Amino acid sequence: MNATSPGATWVSVPRVLVVDDDEVLREALCTLLSERGFEVVGEAGDGAQGVSLARERHPDVVLMDFRMPGMDGLEATNLIKADAPLVQAVVFTAYDDQTLDLEAARADVYCLLVKGCSPQLMLDMLRQAARRKWELESARTRSPFRVDPT
Repeated sequence: MNATSPGATWVSVPRVLVVDDDEVLREALCTLLSERGFEVVGEAGDGAQGVSLARERHPDVVLMDFRMPGMDGLEATNLIKADAPLVQAVVFTAYDDQTLDLEAARADVYCLLVKGCSPQLMLDMLRQAARRKWELESARTRSPFRVDPT
């Protein structure tokens, strides 16, 4: 059974880029993800570095801190999605503020998680976000309306 068959299960390993200015947290997240079957394709300490790595490493999902010095997570997400619109972003924030939900929706964020949520919830959301990207890629390649620009 392949991933496009009805009732299929995804067998690909989610490729995740971790972007957070807290080095200790970033390293802990990378370790957790690696131990739980994710491929960590890179880690960045700020939004600008995250955008650059996303362009180089082509992740399925970016786990992005919301507030960072310089370029914040939503601005970085907008730039990443401008280059690669199917990449999914899971924004991780210490702030539980309803205005962030609206900002995240405008940036086409897959979901917004508050730091301190259960690790299992974060892992589940990252897997679901990766599945969403794979589904969108699959739909794009099967679309009868797809036009090859060459």
